[in-house]
Amino acid sequence: MKTAAPAPPKRTRYRLALGAVALAGIGGLVWVAIHFPFGGAVAEPGDPPADKVAAKPRVIVLTGFEPFGKKKPPNPSWEGIKALDGTTWRGYKIVCKQLPVVWGEPLTYLQTLAALHDPVAIFSFGQGGKGAFVVETKGRVGRGPHKDNNGDKPWEADIATDGAPVYDATIDYANVVRRLYDKGYEVRISTNAGRYLCEETLYSLEYLKATRRPETDVMFCHVPPLDSTIGERVVTAEYVGQFVRDVLETWYALYQAEPAAEQKDVKEFIHRYFRTWSEQDMKGYEGCFASEAVIQHVDNQGRLTTTPRIPFIASQREYHRTSPFKTTEVPESIDIRVEKKLARAVVFWKLTAGNRVEYGYDHFTLMQTANGWRIVNLVFYTVPPPGKKAVD
Repeated sequence: MKTAAPAPPKRTRYRLALGAVALAGIGGLVWVAIHFPFGGAVAEPGDPPADKVAAKPRVIVLTGFEPFGKKKPPNPSWEGIKALDGTTWRGYKIVCKQLPVVWGEPLTYLQTLAALHDPVAIFSFGQGGKGAFVVETKGRVGRGPHKDNNGDKPWEADIATDGAPVYDATIDYANVVRRLYDKGYEVRISTNAGRYLCEETLYSLEYLKATRRPETDVMFCHVPPLDSTIGERVVTAEYVGQFVRDVLETWYALYQAEPAAEQKDVKEFIHRYFRTWSEQDMKGYEGCFASEAVIQHVDNQGRLTTTPRIPFIASQREYHRTSPFKTTEVPESIDIRVEKKLARAVVFWKLTAGNRVEYGYDHFTLMQTANGWRIVNLVFYTVPPPGKKAVD
């Protein structure tokens, strides 16, 4: 963590990041990306040569739920995706399927869809509360005592007998939420998916990833009910559909698009910055800054403190010298934009000092020099732990 100014506040390494508010939760939608590798096909007599066979399009499966009971309103998770069925997006074939609100069905359906379509990704959506889209981050094995659409309560207490008690979401949800927030959506992070069929779906996705599909990206999100409002905006099937398309775009940017060479260089620089500070290599850490660099800290009351490079580096040396604990800070997510000889990077980080854990953002402005990328401005601030402000 960083300290703040010539008279540094007692804070671990000092870095400023402006924009962490985006981390609040997404309301009830589930996004899962699952890739299922299959063995090679056996050629039959008369088959055309392999290089003459058209490549089979890769598939992305989207799932939503049926209404919660007979004579209930349409489920926004299905209404928002059904028009995308059979369409093509960025070379992927989109397949949309509706899940029944029945205990035990999510895992069965997901396994069947995986075997049938060999999808690159599965994005699952469910109906959540009003006011926001929510990304769920914890799937628990235990089912809740609720009746499903058949009028039945769970006949077995656990979703899987050989799974973990809890699966944490493996998707980079902090970066996903921030990117969706930047696109204008009210999104939140949640650690309580409701112990109903939505949580069963999230658990099933993470269970499949952990036990069968390690290369798959999985995520579960809730979407608000139809005709509810987010601010002054009415939630319609079209609006949910647009959100789903932006989830796809976010996933593609984070996991499929090949980063440019400049972005790779910036990313390596960011990792070096965090590593030198955590290893107390203050000479290497100082070398990350341009000579005229300015470091700024935004405190919890929104007050801005500005510190030149030399006193800031001195405050970091003093922090490490006097700290009773070895302090480390690691990037949890990195978002980069390169513009000729300048680059901007927004980093969500986690700091650990003994039993103390903090989270925050660093906003970097970098300049390319003869000696590589250097920091010309750094703004940082802390934020609550992921999920603390969740609305479940």
